[in-house]
Amino acid sequence: MRMVALKEFRYAGKQLVAGDSFDAVEKDVKVLRAIKNARMDTEEVLPTDSTQDLTEDKSASKKRVYKRRDMTAE
Repeated sequence: MRMVALKEFRYAGKQLVAGDSFDAVEKDVKVLRAIKNARMDTEEVLPTDSTQDLTEDKSASKKRVYKRRDMTAE
């Protein structure tokens, strides 16, 4: 089955980089998709919204503030 690498890894003795197309056997297809190393050649790539990720990170870091005064930098 035809797959496209999502990140750099070695498969079948070849070093693959993101975007490389390669053939994989069916049992390896399941594993490679599960660990997100590759996707099927026919799958559409959905663009991620990076602004959502930034807003979530900001709110998570403001949950709690360290208030001990004796632990300040000198």
